[in-house]
Amino acid sequence: MSEIAAKQPIPERYLEQILTSLRRSGVVQSYRGSRGGFVLAREPWQITLLEIVIVVEGERKERESSLTPTLERNLVHEIWEQVNTASVEVLQNYTLQDLCQQREDRLQQGPMYYI
Repeated sequence: MSEIAAKQPIPERYLEQILTSLRRSGVVQSYRGSRGGFVLAREPWQITLLEIVIVVEGERKERESSLTPTLERNLVHEIWEQVNTASVEVLQNYTLQDLCQQREDRLQQGPMYYI
């Protein structure tokens, strides 16, 4: 956890909450002790970004509104449903392995300067 916090601008307390949620959902496992920490519970190619987003943000549920339905509210609601469907489709098509591979590919594409 301290390694992640050092490399990324994420407060340790927030990171602890995220990792606890991921542990409870079975995405990561935790080990205690001086060599302890967190490891993936499954292979990176088996964990989708959708699964992680659902664990961290919660599942999106349709809300019952006490407001009177209007044409405008219905239109906005339909658009948000399309946004939700599109985001689910994209996130379920990417795994942690895909994300790591894309990161490596982009690092390889960076310019090399030789002196």
